Amino acid sequence: MKKLVFLFPVLSFFISCSTTPEAVVAPDHIKLVETNLSHPVYIKGDSTWTIEERMKHYGVPGVSIAVIKDYKIDWIKSYGIMDKESKSPVTDQTLFQAGSISKPVAAYGALTLVEQGKIDLDKDVNTYLQSWKLPDSEFTKEKKVALKHLLNHSGGLTVHGFLGYSPDLPVPTLVQVLNGESPANSGAIFVDKVPEKSFRYSGGGYTVMQQMMIDVAQESFPQLMSELVLQPLQMSNSTYDQPLQSEQLKMAATGYLPDGSTTKGKRHTYPEMAAAGLWTTAEDLAKFAVNIQQTLKGESKAALSQDMTTTMLTPFVEDFSGLGIFINKMEDEIYFGHGGWDEGFSSEMIAHKDKGYGVVILTNSNHPDFISELIRSVALSYSWDDFVPTYEKKEINADQLKEISGRYRLQNDNLIEIYHTNNQLFRKDLGAEPVALFKVSDSIYISRENNQPVQFTTEAESGQLNMLLIHPMKKTVESTLVLMKEGEKIPFEFLEEGNFEEGLKAYQEVMKTDANDPAVSENNLNRLGYRFMGIENLKLAQDIFKVNILLYPESFNVYDSYAEACMKIGDLDLAIENYKKSYSLNEKNTNALKMIEEIEQKKQNQVE
Repeated sequence: MKKLVFLFPVLSFFISCSTTPEAVVAPDHIKLVETNLSHPVYIKGDSTWTIEERMKHYGVPGVSIAVIKDYKIDWIKSYGIMDKESKSPVTDQTLFQAGSISKPVAAYGALTLVEQGKIDLDKDVNTYLQSWKLPDSEFTKEKKVALKHLLNHSGGLTVHGFLGYSPDLPVPTLVQVLNGESPANSGAIFVDKVPEKSFRYSGGGYTVMQQMMIDVAQESFPQLMSELVLQPLQMSNSTYDQPLQSEQLKMAATGYLPDGSTTKGKRHTYPEMAAAGLWTTAEDLAKFAVNIQQTLKGESKAALSQDMTTTMLTPFVEDFSGLGIFINKMEDEIYFGHGGWDEGFSSEMIAHKDKGYGVVILTNSNHPDFISELIRSVALSYSWDDFVPTYEKKEINADQLKEISGRYRLQNDNLIEIYHTNNQLFRKDLGAEPVALFKVSDSIYISRENNQPVQFTTEAESGQLNMLLIHPMKKTVESTLVLMKEGEKIPFEFLEEGNFEEGLKAYQEVMKTDANDPAVSENNLNRLGYRFMGIENLKLAQDIFKVNILLYPESFNVYDSYAEACMKIGDLDLAIENYKKSYSLNEKNTNALKMIEEIEQKKQNQVE
């Protein structure tokens, strides 16, 4: 690790660098970005990493960066390799899959059709759909799904995201994807929540939008997007072609999974183009972000009007989501952007709404933490307003360490342990690794990994010591955790100890006392199970899912989750049994049928 102010010479590892004609960048500015990678929270005096160190740490083969300053691209630079076999360097023209950043670009195209009078933001999407219709249901009786709901993830549509198709697999038509029909590897897209009531991320919604745009324009989606967005914004290296044509393939990076293995076939094909199908460069996406900034300022009329661009960035249903783009309010500053993840590719675009700076980062690996570190490096180096939380560490004495150490509970649902070793305070959340805590005021503590302040207070009358979790932006108390007495346990701890029967008994007792307790929420238990499955604690995850089955025996989803854990553990017969049970409770859960087929094939292969 290196100190923040220490600048390193450019290494041969850094493949290429270019700047726009409008700007000449001081070399030290680029070097600062290359040496300022940091934790989510910066404690003054902390060491930072170089980009080379973190690419090696995460196993990121290649990355391309475009930095925005003063409403224009300040510089573009590329690092590493686009393919491990050929060792070909990443250049500023290397094509990366943008993943879900495809969505805001596609949204821009849809809003252009709105301005052309071809689609109404507020009308029923079935007014425009011809090749396929969004099925009506009990959830659409009062309010129909409109384009604004698809753009905003508030339409109540199913299917979060898509896996894509390796070259050895047949690629489904768009209608087959919409219906969840073979050879599609995703479920049917339909409405199972009342529109405009809440946010739920849905790549499925963007796939419906894609079909609607095709039906309205009577053009292929790649051609339509080229005409509506890519050509007007001079995104000359970008395309929605899926798969790429032969000449384009020469410029395309190879994708690499989190374990470093190659994406099957080097890259997947995504017929769900609006949701995940954009191939692009950092420069082109930076042009997209700059256009939004300039249009909001009244300095561009390349495509969308100022009024429509303002609408795109206006919160709708939830304060963090506009029409196709996410809005991130940090103190008094407003940033907009979107992240992306395809198989073997991760990316991020973020820009300030009205101060003319931002960054685009594209990688050919799935390591979003690396991207976050690099974004913070740009923010620190360019002094972005209120982006990287920065604190100064204060001394803490032995008495204070002893006083606040202990186990704190939030009802029956959560547990945080505070302890100290060698005069360093640590915080350990349920199912997480310990993190160091630093005192930053008389009663406030912070970790490098999380910008949520922690405050310790003592109730005047009872003398009860509490731990308060503070909302980092609103500065209000989000949760109050109570210091636990010796021998106290929450239900989860019995499962963690391997005592399933006692754990189940404890959860059933909570359910009996208060069925609305978060500890026995079906969704909370499901998330908890997946949290432990994500860190390969499969037995604990399986036990959590089993508790959920016994608490909610009529829910199809609990059996689906339990079956997945059984499959990962290797109990294939039990997995099949529970996928069958899930499907019997909900025949729309076609994923269960696909998993049964996959497991049966796996069993057959084992016999052979």
